[in-house]
Order: sequence, then structure tokens, then C-alpha cells
Amino acid sequence: WNGHEPSPGKYYFEDRYDLVRFIKLVQQAGLYVHLRIGPYVCAEWNFGGFPVWLKYVPGIAFRTENKPFMDAMQRFTQKIVNMMKAERLFQTQGGPIILSQIENEFGPVEWEIGAPGKAYTKWAANMAVGLGTGVPWVMCKQDDAPDPVINTCNGYYCEDFKPNSNNKPKMWTENWTGWYTEFGGAVPHRPAEDLAFSVARFIQNGGSFINYYMYHGGPQLQIYELSPKKDSEDW
Repeated sequence: WNGHEPSPGKYYFEDRYDLVRFIKLVQQAGLYVHLRIGPYVCAEWNFGGFPVWLKYVPGIAFRTENKPFMDAMQRFTQKIVNMMKAERLFQTQGGPIILSQIENEFGPVEWEIGAPGKAYTKWAANMAVGLGTGVPWVMCKQDDAPDPVINTCNGYYCEDFKPNSNNKPKMWTENWTGWYTEFGGAVPHRPAEDLAFSVARFIQNGGSFINYYMYHGGPQLQIYELSPKKDSEDW
């Protein structure tokens, strides 16, 4: 979000932020897209992807039942969805986008803040579904994701994870291939054999979708990292 809307209402989708071009390249390669809009994305990214100007909106409170925040979140989410529709990039239009995600790992936050968090979860799900993408929406680490939004697993091992309804598939949105490096810490390492075993166990136990996080990494040459993380995603 901070890259695409650096100031309120001023959007930027050029150069490395050209989302449409990226998705079309993915399509040309014969791959599918899980469009994780967020717009809170975490991703070890500064401010979780929120633009700094957002914190100065009068009366705002992030990721809760708060009208200024929900209005801003809906505007940006709608912007992305409309761009994808205009370029016919959703699967129902013949495009590569087969899934979309709203929010990111909000479940633990909801547990902490209680009723306002639950209300926000319900609102976010309804808002996303109401955008009419024609493809399913997911919420990761969100055990109470309202129907028809699919709750999904993030972690090293997800074979024991279960969706909250029998009519939802068992999905793994982040299979952690490693971990980021912190200042003063050792470089984390996950053996490829362990990763492969985790996938086999997941499929054996009814899993239907796996996304590796991260599949490709490297140094981040611009200062967009969260503290206390080093400028590398070389997992």
C-alpha cells in the first residue's frame, strides 16, 4: 500500500510497482496468482505495508472497527480489484488470479482486542466478497473467517490444520521455507528434506493448496525492512 499510494489518493503503479505487468508476466509463464491484497501485508515490510500518512488521518485506529481506517482500506482494496477487472485478470475473466486474500494473520490480534476485532473481521470479509471478483477469498491465520471466506494456515507444518467448515478446502498460504535474519542473530536454515516432508504430510492429510514463503529471496537494497530485521530475504 505504501508503495502504491505514497500520498492520499495519489497512486503509483510504474516501474517495479507495475502490478498489472507483473501479473501478465506470470500468466505468460503459465502460472496462477494468489493475489494477497491485504492491504495490511506484514511481509517483514516497514509498517506492514501501511503508508505513513495513514497514521495522521484524524481519529484513525488500525485494524479494528474504526470508520476512518475501514474507509481507507476499502478504497485501496477496491482500487486494486478494479484494476484487475479492467485488465481481465481474474480467473473468471480468463486471467491467472485464482484466489484473493483480505487482511493478514489477524486472528491473534482479534483474540487480543475482542469484540471490535470480531466486528472488523466480519466487515472485512463482507467487504471483500462484495467486490465481486468471482474467485474465492481467503483469510490466513483466521480461524473464524466468515463464510464463504476460507481460513488458511501459515507455518512450518500444517498437516493438522483444519478449515472451519467442511465445505472449505484445506489450504496452506505460507509454508515457511526459512526465516528472516535479525541483527546479532544466526542465519536461520531449514533443510530442504524437512520442507519436502512437510508438504507430503500436508497432502497426505487432505491438503489441496500450498504456497511457499519465500520461494525466491535476496537482499533488499532499499530501506523497507521492519526492525530489527536485516536487509535480506535470502531464505
